[in-house]
Amino acid sequence: MVQEAVVVDVMGMRCPIPVQRLRIALRENPEVREIHLKGDDPESLHDIPVLLDRMGLPPAEVSEFELGWLFVVTTGQ
Repeated sequence: MVQEAVVVDVMGMRCPIPVQRLRIALRENPEVREIHLKGDDPESLHDIPVLLDRMGLPPAEVSEFELGWLFVVTTGQ
């Protein structure tokens, strides 16, 4: 059974925690279609795309909200 999405909240956490949490979520949820990462660390705007590129995943869809950014990561499932 494929899950639709997992939400990873890294609000208030700074580099390298958002990247580590996303990597763990990807590893621990292989049947998930999307991972939604909510964060407010500006470094993530650079670090998350680099991680996804290294992992061979498509770029995240990034949207800004009042307190930070939402990264929608598609896993290809």
